[in-house]
Amino acid sequence: MKLATLRSPNPSDRDGRLAVVSRDNRRAVLVGPAVAPTLLRALQSWDRVEPDLRKLYESLNRESARESFELNPNDCLAPLPNAPGFYDGSAFLSHVRRAREARGDRMPESAKQTPLMYQGVSDNLLAWNAPIDLIDPSYGGDFEGEFGIVPLDVPRGTPSSEVSPFIALIVLFNDITFREIVKTEIQTKFGFLQSKPNSSFAPLAVTPDELGEDWRDGRIGLDLEVRFNDQLFGRPNGREMHFSFFELTAHACRTRPLSAGSVIGSGTVSNQEKERGFACLTEKRFQEVLDGGSATTEWLQPGDRVRMDCRAEGRSVFGTIDQAAVL
Repeated sequence: MKLATLRSPNPSDRDGRLAVVSRDNRRAVLVGPAVAPTLLRALQSWDRVEPDLRKLYESLNRESARESFELNPNDCLAPLPNAPGFYDGSAFLSHVRRAREARGDRMPESAKQTPLMYQGVSDNLLAWNAPIDLIDPSYGGDFEGEFGIVPLDVPRGTPSSEVSPFIALIVLFNDITFREIVKTEIQTKFGFLQSKPNSSFAPLAVTPDELGEDWRDGRIGLDLEVRFNDQLFGRPNGREMHFSFFELTAHACRTRPLSAGSVIGSGTVSNQEKERGFACLTEKRFQEVLDGGSATTEWLQPGDRVRMDCRAEGRSVFGTIDQAAVL
Protein backbone atom coordinates (compact mmCIF):
# COMPACT_ATOMS: atom_id res chain seq x y z
CA MET A 1 0.00 0.00 0.00
CA LYS A 2 1.16 3.51 -0.84
CA LEU A 3 0.15 6.63 1.07
CA ALA A 4 0.76 10.35 0.54
CA THR A 5 -0.07 13.64 2.21
CA LEU A 6 -1.55 16.26 -0.07
CA ARG A 7 -1.45 19.99 0.52
CA SER A 8 -4.67 21.24 2.15
CA PRO A 9 -6.64 24.13 0.61
CA ASN A 10 -6.56 25.64 4.10
CA PRO A 11 -3.10 27.28 4.49
CA SER A 12 -3.27 26.92 8.28
CA ASP A 13 -3.57 23.13 8.00
CA ARG A 14 0.05 22.09 8.39
CA ASP A 15 -0.55 18.34 8.31
CA GLY A 16 -2.27 18.15 4.94
CA ARG A 17 -4.78 15.53 3.81
CA LEU A 18 -4.23 11.78 3.68
CA ALA A 19 -4.47 10.08 0.29
CA VAL A 20 -4.07 6.50 -0.91
CA VAL A 21 -1.97 6.21 -4.10
CA SER A 22 -2.06 3.49 -6.74
CA ARG A 23 0.84 1.09 -7.18
CA ASP A 24 1.88 2.82 -10.41
CA ASN A 25 1.89 6.22 -8.62
CA ARG A 26 -0.54 7.66 -11.17
CA ARG A 27 -3.84 7.96 -9.32
CA ALA A 28 -4.98 8.75 -5.81
CA VAL A 29 -8.08 9.01 -3.69
CA LEU A 30 -8.55 11.16 -0.61
CA VAL A 31 -9.30 9.37 2.64
CA GLY A 32 -12.48 10.53 4.32
CA PRO A 33 -12.16 12.29 7.68
CA ALA A 34 -14.29 9.58 9.28
CA VAL A 35 -11.49 7.12 8.53
CA ALA A 36 -8.43 9.34 9.11
CA PRO A 37 -7.92 12.96 8.04
CA THR A 38 -4.11 12.75 8.22
CA LEU A 39 -1.43 10.09 8.06
CA LEU A 40 -0.49 10.71 11.69
CA ARG A 41 -4.08 10.09 12.81
CA ALA A 42 -4.15 6.93 10.72
CA LEU A 43 -1.00 5.61 12.38
CA GLN A 44 -2.40 6.39 15.82
CA SER A 45 -5.42 4.17 15.04
CA TRP A 46 -3.76 1.74 12.64
CA ASP A 47 -5.58 -1.45 13.67
CA ARG A 48 -8.92 0.21 12.96
CA VAL A 49 -7.91 2.26 9.91
CA GLU A 50 -5.55 -0.01 7.96
CA PRO A 51 -8.25 -2.37 6.58
CA ASP A 52 -10.19 0.59 5.14
CA LEU A 53 -7.05 2.06 3.59
CA ARG A 54 -6.16 -1.28 2.05
CA LYS A 55 -9.62 -1.61 0.50
CA LEU A 56 -9.15 1.81 -1.09
CA TYR A 57 -5.73 0.75 -2.36
CA GLU A 58 -7.08 -2.43 -3.91
CA SER A 59 -9.92 -0.57 -5.60
CA LEU A 60 -7.46 2.00 -6.98
CA ASN A 61 -5.34 -0.73 -8.51
CA ARG A 62 -8.48 -2.28 -10.03
CA GLU A 63 -9.39 1.16 -11.40
CA SER A 64 -12.72 0.99 -9.59
CA ALA A 65 -12.18 3.55 -6.83
CA ARG A 66 -14.82 6.24 -6.69
CA GLU A 67 -13.66 9.86 -6.83
CA SER A 68 -10.10 8.90 -7.78
CA PHE A 69 -7.99 11.49 -9.58
CA GLU A 70 -4.66 11.84 -11.32
CA LEU A 71 -1.95 12.40 -8.75
CA ASN A 72 0.04 15.61 -9.20
CA PRO A 73 3.34 15.22 -7.31
CA ASN A 74 3.47 19.00 -6.86
CA ASP A 75 0.53 18.65 -4.48
CA CYS A 76 2.46 16.28 -2.22
CA LEU A 77 3.97 17.34 1.08
CA ALA A 78 6.29 15.11 3.11
CA PRO A 79 4.26 12.02 4.08
CA LEU A 80 4.50 13.21 7.70
CA PRO A 81 5.01 16.99 7.63
CA ASN A 82 5.23 17.03 11.42
CA ALA A 83 6.38 13.79 13.02
CA PRO A 84 6.33 13.11 16.77
CA GLY A 85 10.00 12.15 16.71
CA PHE A 86 13.01 11.75 14.43
CA TYR A 87 15.78 9.31 15.34
CA ASP A 88 18.58 8.99 12.80
CA GLY A 89 21.11 6.21 12.97
CA SER A 90 24.33 5.33 11.18
CA ALA A 91 23.74 1.71 10.29
CA PHE A 92 26.07 1.36 7.28
CA LEU A 93 29.52 0.63 8.64
CA SER A 94 31.24 1.22 5.30
CA HIS A 95 30.31 4.90 5.76
CA VAL A 96 31.80 4.93 9.28
CA ARG A 97 34.88 3.03 8.13
CA ARG A 98 35.64 5.45 5.29
CA ALA A 99 35.29 8.41 7.62
CA ARG A 100 37.67 6.89 10.15
CA GLU A 101 40.24 5.76 7.60
CA ALA A 102 40.24 9.15 5.86
CA ARG A 103 41.23 10.68 9.22
CA GLY A 104 43.94 8.08 9.71
CA ASP A 105 41.92 6.28 12.37
CA ARG A 106 40.47 2.79 12.74
CA MET A 107 36.85 1.94 13.33
CA PRO A 108 36.49 0.73 16.93
CA GLU A 109 34.93 -2.65 17.65
CA SER A 110 32.25 -0.86 19.65
CA ALA A 111 30.86 0.54 16.37
CA LYS A 112 29.79 -3.00 15.48
CA GLN A 113 27.97 -3.50 18.77
CA THR A 114 26.01 -0.30 19.43
CA PRO A 115 24.31 1.86 16.78
CA LEU A 116 25.20 5.51 16.49
CA MET A 117 22.04 7.63 16.69
CA TYR A 118 21.02 11.23 17.26
CA GLN A 119 17.63 12.84 17.81
CA GLY A 120 16.92 15.28 14.98
CA VAL A 121 14.33 17.88 14.05
CA SER A 122 10.93 16.28 13.40
CA ASP A 123 8.70 19.26 12.65
CA ASN A 124 8.39 21.13 9.34
CA LEU A 125 9.71 18.18 7.36
CA LEU A 126 10.17 19.20 3.72
CA ALA A 127 8.50 18.07 0.52
CA TRP A 128 10.34 16.16 -2.17
CA ASN A 129 10.97 19.28 -4.29
CA ALA A 130 11.65 21.87 -1.57
CA PRO A 131 14.76 24.00 -2.25
CA ILE A 132 17.84 23.15 -0.22
CA ASP A 133 18.51 26.44 1.55
CA LEU A 134 22.29 26.65 1.92
CA ILE A 135 21.96 29.77 4.13
CA ASP A 136 25.72 30.31 3.84
CA PRO A 137 28.03 28.31 1.49
CA SER A 138 30.66 28.24 4.24
CA TYR A 139 28.38 25.92 6.24
CA GLY A 140 29.30 23.06 3.90
CA GLY A 141 25.88 21.96 2.64
CA ASP A 142 25.54 18.27 1.85
CA PHE A 143 22.82 15.75 0.97
CA GLU A 144 22.42 12.29 2.48
CA GLY A 145 20.22 9.65 0.88
CA GLU A 146 18.59 7.49 3.54
CA PHE A 147 15.86 4.94 4.07
CA GLY A 148 13.60 5.22 7.06
CA ILE A 149 10.78 3.41 8.82
CA VAL A 150 7.70 4.79 10.53
CA PRO A 151 6.48 2.71 13.48
CA LEU A 152 3.26 2.48 15.41
CA ASP A 153 3.42 3.11 19.17
CA VAL A 154 6.43 1.10 20.38
CA PRO A 155 6.55 0.27 24.11
CA ARG A 156 9.66 1.20 26.02
CA GLY A 157 12.23 -1.57 26.09
CA THR A 158 10.89 -3.54 23.13
CA PRO A 159 13.66 -5.95 22.03
CA SER A 160 14.70 -6.12 18.38
CA SER A 161 13.19 -9.60 18.06
CA GLU A 162 9.72 -8.14 18.73
CA VAL A 163 9.91 -4.94 16.66
CA SER A 164 8.68 -6.21 13.28
CA PRO A 165 4.89 -5.93 13.96
CA PHE A 166 5.32 -2.28 14.97
CA ILE A 167 6.80 -1.17 11.61
CA ALA A 168 3.98 0.36 9.58
CA LEU A 169 5.67 2.27 6.76
CA ILE A 170 8.93 2.74 4.88
CA VAL A 171 10.14 6.09 3.53
CA LEU A 172 13.00 7.63 1.54
CA PHE A 173 14.51 10.94 2.60
CA ASN A 174 17.34 13.42 2.12
CA ASP A 175 18.98 14.21 5.44
CA ILE A 176 20.39 17.67 4.64
CA THR A 177 23.55 18.41 6.62
CA PHE A 178 25.92 21.34 7.16
CA ARG A 179 29.27 19.55 7.30
CA GLU A 180 31.41 22.45 8.46
CA ILE A 181 29.07 23.01 11.42
CA VAL A 182 29.26 19.27 12.18
CA LYS A 183 32.98 19.69 12.76
CA THR A 184 32.26 22.17 15.55
CA GLU A 185 29.28 20.42 17.10
CA ILE A 186 30.89 16.99 17.16
CA GLN A 187 33.62 18.39 19.41
CA THR A 188 31.03 19.29 22.05
CA LYS A 189 30.02 15.61 22.38
CA PHE A 190 26.48 16.84 22.99
CA GLY A 191 24.84 15.90 19.68
CA PHE A 192 23.88 17.67 16.47
CA LEU A 193 21.63 20.73 16.38
CA GLN A 194 22.55 23.54 13.97
CA SER A 195 24.25 21.14 11.54
CA LYS A 196 21.03 19.20 10.94
CA PRO A 197 18.25 21.35 9.44
CA ASN A 198 14.92 20.01 8.17
CA SER A 199 15.07 16.86 6.06
CA SER A 200 13.10 16.39 2.83
CA PHE A 201 11.06 13.29 1.99
CA ALA A 202 10.03 11.45 -1.14
CA PRO A 203 6.27 11.87 -1.59
CA LEU A 204 5.15 8.30 -0.91
CA ALA A 205 5.27 6.16 2.22
CA VAL A 206 4.81 2.44 1.57
CA THR A 207 3.90 -0.55 3.71
CA PRO A 208 6.67 -3.18 4.03
CA ASP A 209 4.72 -5.76 2.00
CA GLU A 210 4.89 -3.40 -1.00
CA LEU A 211 8.63 -4.17 -1.24
CA GLY A 212 8.14 -7.94 -1.46
CA GLU A 213 11.46 -9.77 -1.19
CA ASP A 214 13.27 -6.43 -1.02
CA TRP A 215 12.14 -6.15 2.63
CA ARG A 216 13.91 -8.86 4.59
CA ASP A 217 15.36 -9.09 8.10
CA GLY A 218 14.56 -5.44 8.73
CA ARG A 219 16.60 -4.29 5.74
CA ILE A 220 15.71 -2.77 2.36
CA GLY A 221 17.32 -4.53 -0.58
CA LEU A 222 16.79 -1.72 -3.09
CA ASP A 223 19.32 0.37 -4.97
CA LEU A 224 19.19 4.05 -4.06
CA GLU A 225 20.00 5.93 -7.24
CA VAL A 226 21.50 9.37 -6.58
CA ARG A 227 22.04 11.84 -9.41
CA PHE A 228 23.98 15.04 -8.84
CA ASN A 229 23.71 17.72 -11.53
CA ASP A 230 22.24 15.12 -13.91
CA GLN A 231 25.20 12.75 -13.49
CA LEU A 232 24.99 9.40 -11.73
CA PHE A 233 26.59 9.91 -8.33
CA GLY A 234 25.88 6.55 -6.74
CA ARG A 235 23.69 3.49 -6.64
CA PRO A 236 24.32 1.90 -3.24
CA ASN A 237 22.03 -0.88 -2.06
CA GLY A 238 20.30 -0.92 1.32
CA ARG A 239 21.07 -4.57 1.95
CA GLU A 240 24.47 -3.81 3.54
CA MET A 241 22.98 -2.29 6.71
CA HIS A 242 24.98 -3.65 9.65
CA PHE A 243 22.22 -2.75 12.13
CA SER A 244 18.73 -3.62 10.90
CA PHE A 245 15.72 -1.37 11.39
CA PHE A 246 14.64 -3.81 14.08
CA GLU A 247 17.87 -3.11 15.97
CA LEU A 248 17.71 0.65 15.36
CA THR A 249 14.15 0.78 16.69
CA ALA A 250 15.06 -1.25 19.77
CA HIS A 251 17.98 1.09 20.39
CA ALA A 252 15.75 4.16 20.12
CA CYS A 253 13.13 2.80 22.54
CA ARG A 254 15.50 1.40 25.14
CA THR A 255 14.57 3.99 27.79
CA ARG A 256 11.47 5.63 26.25
CA PRO A 257 8.39 4.62 24.29
CA LEU A 258 8.20 5.72 20.67
CA SER A 259 5.08 7.48 19.44
CA ALA A 260 3.28 6.31 16.31
CA GLY A 261 4.43 8.39 13.35
CA SER A 262 8.02 8.85 14.48
CA VAL A 263 10.74 8.43 11.85
CA ILE A 264 13.79 6.21 12.32
CA GLY A 265 16.53 6.71 9.73
CA SER A 266 19.19 4.32 8.48
CA GLY A 267 21.95 6.86 8.08
CA THR A 268 23.59 7.42 4.70
CA VAL A 269 23.13 4.38 2.47
CA SER A 270 26.63 3.12 1.78
CA ASN A 271 28.33 0.06 0.30
CA GLN A 272 31.81 -1.31 0.76
CA GLU A 273 32.48 -1.31 -2.99
CA LYS A 274 33.40 2.21 -4.00
CA GLU A 275 32.38 1.40 -7.56
CA ARG A 276 28.74 1.61 -6.46
CA GLY A 277 29.24 5.30 -5.78
CA PHE A 278 27.87 7.29 -2.88
CA ALA A 279 24.75 8.84 -1.41
CA CYS A 280 26.41 11.94 0.05
CA LEU A 281 29.21 14.33 -0.85
CA THR A 282 31.20 13.75 2.31
CA GLU A 283 31.66 10.04 1.67
CA LYS A 284 32.93 10.76 -1.83
CA ARG A 285 35.35 13.21 -0.24
CA PHE A 286 36.48 10.52 2.21
CA GLN A 287 37.18 8.19 -0.71
CA GLU A 288 39.11 10.93 -2.54
CA VAL A 289 41.33 11.34 0.52
CA LEU A 290 41.94 7.58 0.63
CA ASP A 291 42.66 7.38 -3.11
CA GLY A 292 44.63 10.58 -3.69
CA GLY A 293 45.41 12.22 -0.38
CA SER A 294 42.94 15.12 -0.57
CA ALA A 295 39.25 15.84 -1.14
CA THR A 296 38.41 17.61 -4.39
CA THR A 297 34.61 17.49 -4.43
CA GLU A 298 33.04 20.76 -3.28
CA TRP A 299 30.10 21.13 -0.92
CA LEU A 300 26.75 22.12 -2.40
CA GLN A 301 26.72 25.35 -4.38
CA PRO A 302 23.74 27.47 -5.49
CA GLY A 303 22.18 25.91 -8.57
CA ASP A 304 23.32 22.34 -7.80
CA ARG A 305 20.59 19.73 -8.22
CA VAL A 306 20.11 16.45 -6.35
CA ARG A 307 17.78 13.62 -7.39
CA MET A 308 17.10 10.41 -5.46
CA ASP A 309 14.95 7.49 -6.50
CA CYS A 310 14.44 3.76 -5.93
CA ARG A 311 12.89 1.59 -8.60
CA ALA A 312 11.43 -1.90 -8.53
CA GLU A 313 9.89 -3.66 -11.52
CA GLY A 314 10.44 -0.50 -13.53
CA ARG A 315 8.44 1.72 -11.16
CA SER A 316 9.52 4.33 -8.64
CA VAL A 317 8.76 2.92 -5.21
CA PHE A 318 8.62 6.14 -3.15
CA GLY A 319 8.45 8.78 -5.87
CA THR A 320 11.43 10.99 -6.60
CA ILE A 321 13.30 13.51 -4.47
CA ASP A 322 14.35 16.37 -6.76
CA GLN A 323 15.87 19.43 -5.10
CA ALA A 324 17.90 22.45 -6.13
CA ALA A 325 20.36 24.19 -3.80
CA VAL A 326 19.66 27.90 -3.28
CA LEU A 327 20.85 30.85 -1.21
